[in-house]
Amino acid sequence: MDKIIRSCFIARFFSCLSRAFPGSIPGKITAYLSGSYHSSVTRRLFVGFLAVSPKIVFSKTYAFLLKINTVLHKSGGIFLPVAEKSLLFRTWRAICGSGVISGSAVCSFFKALGLRKLLIALFALYLPLDVFIRDVLKIGFVSAIWDEAFMLFCIVFIIWRIMVSKSVVKPRITPIDMPLSLFMAVGILLVGVVSPKIGPAIDGYRAVCQFMLWFFVLTRLVEDDGDFKVLYFTLSALAVAVSLHGVYQYITKAPMPAAWVAQAEAGVRTRVYSIFGSPNVMGAFLVMTAPMLAACAYYAKKLWVKCLMWGATGLLCLATLFTFSRGAWFGLTVAVVVFSLLVDRKLLIIAGIAILGVIFCVPEISNRIMFLFTADFAKANSTGGRGERWHLGLSLWRQNRIFGFGLGRYGGAIAMQNQEIDDLLYYYMDNYYLKTLTEMGLLGLVSYVWLLLRNLLWSCRSIFKTKKNEMSCLSSGIVAGELGVLAHSYFENIFEVPYMNAYFWGLAALVMYLGFLRRRKNDK
Repeated sequence: MDKIIRSCFIARFFSCLSRAFPGSIPGKITAYLSGSYHSSVTRRLFVGFLAVSPKIVFSKTYAFLLKINTVLHKSGGIFLPVAEKSLLFRTWRAICGSGVISGSAVCSFFKALGLRKLLIALFALYLPLDVFIRDVLKIGFVSAIWDEAFMLFCIVFIIWRIMVSKSVVKPRITPIDMPLSLFMAVGILLVGVVSPKIGPAIDGYRAVCQFMLWFFVLTRLVEDDGDFKVLYFTLSALAVAVSLHGVYQYITKAPMPAAWVAQAEAGVRTRVYSIFGSPNVMGAFLVMTAPMLAACAYYAKKLWVKCLMWGATGLLCLATLFTFSRGAWFGLTVAVVVFSLLVDRKLLIIAGIAILGVIFCVPEISNRIMFLFTADFAKANSTGGRGERWHLGLSLWRQNRIFGFGLGRYGGAIAMQNQEIDDLLYYYMDNYYLKTLTEMGLLGLVSYVWLLLRNLLWSCRSIFKTKKNEMSCLSSGIVAGELGVLAHSYFENIFEVPYMNAYFWGLAALVMYLGFLRRRKNDK
C-alpha cells in the first residue's frame, strides 16, 4: 500500500520534475519532499496502521478455545482406544487394507494427497459437485442435505485431529471471527424479533449465514502452504474449465430465454451460462477468479507458465464479456483496478486500452452499455425492473427501519418460494445490500457492512504483512476478486447462491491464513 502512494501519477510527476530541473527551486522542493517522505509522520502513521497485528491471541476468547482444545485432547486418550475397537472402525480399516482398494491408482492418489487436502479440494469443487448432485443425480434427500453433511464431516474431522494430536492444538482464530460471529448473532436476534412465520425466517437465516461458516472451517483446515495451493489452484483450474465451456456456448449460440435481453438488444446472439444456469452468477464467479489467475502469472517462475496464466486470464475475461452481464463487467473493472494498484500499476494502461477497444470495436457490447441511457431502459427499469424492485423493497423496510421486514420475507429466493402475503408483488431484489436492508433493517445492514469493512481492512494488513513473501501476489488476487464480487452484488443477489457465498468466505480464510495463521518458519 505504501508502494502505491509512492508510485501514483502525482508522485511520479514531481519525481520527473526533480530530475529534469535539479537546480531549480521547484526541483529542490520536490527533492526535499521526496526524500523526507520516508521519514515523515504521514508514512509512519500509514505503515503503522497497516502493520497492526491482531490482539485476539491475548483475548478471553482465545483462552476459552484453548481450554476446549485441551479438553478434547485429553478426551482423545479415553475415546480413541474405544473407537478403534468399534465395528465401524474395524470395517473401515479392513476395506482400506484390502488388496483391491489399497492397490488401486485412485487409492494411492488419495493416500498421497491426504484426507485434509482431499476435503479442501472437494470444497474447491463445490460448484460441480452441487450441480452433479442436484441436477444429475436428483436424489431428493441427498440433494437437500449433501452440503450440510459435507460441512459436518469437515467439522468432525477437525475435532478428530485435535483429539489425536500429540500435543494440545492452539486455537486458530483470526480478526474476522468476531465481526462474522456478531453478524450471525444479529441474524438470530432478528429471527426472534421479526418473524410472523418461523419457518421462512429460519430458512432465510440459513440462506444468509450458513455458508459463512466455511470461513471458520477453512481457517482450521488450511494448515500449510500445500493446503493453500490445493484450494487456490483447484479453484483456478475450475474457473478455466467453465470459461472454456462458456466460450464454446458463445460459438455454438447456446439457447437462452428471451427475457435475458430486451427487444432493443436483439443483436446479442447469446448469453453464456455454462453449468451455472445464470449468466450473472457465472459472471460473478469469473470476476472472483480472474485476478487469481493473473496473480498466478506473477507467482510463476517459468516463462511458459507465465504465458499460460496470462492466456487463462484473458480467457476468463473473454468469457465474462460473453455473459453480457453488465454487473459482472462493472465488477471485473473494479477487480482489475484493485489488482493493478496492489500488484502492477502498468496493467491500468493495458486494461484501459483493452476496455476502450472492446467498447468501440464490439457493437454487441457497446449497444448493451448504451441501452442503459435510453428511454426504453428507463421504462423497463421502472416497470418490473430494478427501479421498481428497489422502490418496493425500501417501502417495506420503512415499516420497521431498525429490524427490517423479516428474514426470508422479501427480496430473495426464500421469499419467492413462500410468498406469504397474497397482495404483494414478489421479486428478487437484484441488490444484495438492499435485500439485506429490507429483510434485516439497519441493524442487519450495519453489522454486515461492518463485517465487510473489517474483512477488507485485515485483508490489506495481511497483504502488507506478507509483501516480502512470494505468495503475497496470490493474496492480492483474492482480495481484488472479492472486491469485484462486492461491486457486482450491488446489482445482483450474488450471495444468495450457496457456492458463491461459500467460495467468498473460503477465499477470505486463505487471505487470513497467509497473514496471520501461516507459520513464520515457512516464509521465504
